[in-house]
Amino acid sequence: MLDHLKDIAARQVGRVLASEATLKVLSSSHLKTAFVTAINLRAEARDVVEQRVRDVAARLDLATSDQVATLRRTVRDLEDRVQDLGEALAAAEADARQARVQPAGPQAAAVSGAAQGVATADPEPAKGKGGRKRGAASASAI
Repeated sequence: MLDHLKDIAARQVGRVLASEATLKVLSSSHLKTAFVTAINLRAEARDVVEQRVRDVAARLDLATSDQVATLRRTVRDLEDRVQDLGEALAAAEADARQARVQPAGPQAAAVSGAAQGVATADPEPAKGKGGRKRGAASASAI
């Protein structure tokens, strides 16, 4: 039943659109101008409403959708950075564990002597990976 009604409606619409009067109206420059004006008014109205929403949000100290989207991107970037730093920390800890298990060279003797309370010839504290003093944070890691 519903399909039958759709078929009848489609035929009627086809007849109306194919009629001479409809074609004349649709080809009218006045109608084209009216359509363009309507589209432009709709866009202008949307812009005005969006600006008013931003103004009200600012007055009420609420976040706009643009600010929320920016915040989401920032949080996502920070989460990625934290994950990268966690992986770097895990790698550094693994390197430190391995260095404690297999000491080698003069640095190992200095660490071993310091652990026994013996003064070493090297007054500079032992340095970790990258030549930085242990516990010192680099600017790139922050």
